[in-house]
Amino acid sequence: MSELSVRTDIDLNGLDKLLQLAGERAPARIARALNRTGGPTQTAYLRQVRKTLGLRSHPYAKAPVGNVIKRRTSTKRASAGRLVFSLAGFGKGLPAMYYGPKEAPAGASINWLGQRKTIGRSFYLGGKFPRRKRSKISHAVWRRIGSGKWALDRPTGPGVPDAMAQAAPRATWEGQAGRRLPVELQRIVGDLLRGY
Repeated sequence: MSELSVRTDIDLNGLDKLLQLAGERAPARIARALNRTGGPTQTAYLRQVRKTLGLRSHPYAKAPVGNVIKRRTSTKRASAGRLVFSLAGFGKGLPAMYYGPKEAPAGASINWLGQRKTIGRSFYLGGKFPRRKRSKISHAVWRRIGSGKWALDRPTGPGVPDAMAQAAPRATWEGQAGRRLPVELQRIVGDLLRGY
């Protein structure tokens, strides 16, 4: 699993100097601003990650996709001692059945980060072409790995960390954070200057 780091630098237009004047109350307030910014930013970012992956529930699959992105991410909120809001993705890809499979004689093709990718020697329907239909093992995409009848494995699609590294989710993260954080910090500075 590879590690992804997206760093967002935001121009604060002098707000940082005003926050330094606030003294010991500033770290807790900054952490609150980071968390208020991070929540909606994370929601928009994960929505874009799901769109990038192209996940869909398939009628033949045994379980729905559900909220799989949320189960494969971890959030660490900011605190007064740690002024960083972070989001990490982990895990391998989901079964290929959730990436919109389409079957052809060469193998099933799935959505792979915005384009179709064919998985050689794979299938999920039974029968002969062109009249293939649902069978008892049609709940998953299968790939032949040998010559025996049951020499099969289940291929997977791209993982959440792969989608998080794409350009569209990164642009969403940076755009949302850059727009929301200065507003939250201005609110904090106003509260501190009024004595709250």
